[in-house]
Amino acid sequence: MLRLFMDSMKSKGMCAMVALNKVLIAGRLTRKPELRKTPNGTSVTDLLVALNREFVNIDGEKQQEVCFVDVVVWGKQAENCTQMLECSSSVLVEGRLQLDVWHAKDGEKRCKLRVAAERIQFLDRERKHSQEKLPEVAQTF
Repeated sequence: MLRLFMDSMKSKGMCAMVALNKVLIAGRLTRKPELRKTPNGTSVTDLLVALNREFVNIDGEKQQEVCFVDVVVWGKQAENCTQMLECSSSVLVEGRLQLDVWHAKDGEKRCKLRVAAERIQFLDRERKHSQEKLPEVAQTF
């Protein structure tokens, strides 16, 4: 289907570029989320998710590496995260890549690539709130 679209665009002398910005990660939090509010009152929290990868190297030895991913969560979903999640909680994050650019106090330009969460699922079932249904809040951006 996509190929037909691309061929159609080329035959008309048009250039079509397809872009997909979707991220899906599952890992454990490295710290408890803390809720903040923007000046207009919107809730926001930042998560740091550790992704563990085990593999066998060229010498046949088991190796392990960890990748740390920054995730920003907004609105009611951020509030749920701060209420329900602890350090080392398991989460499944669905979102998109977002590049944040700012100028530091020293005047230097800084950039940070992170995941803007669209949906977070809490994977730990044995929580201190185990009597409550674990919320899953989806936001559309």
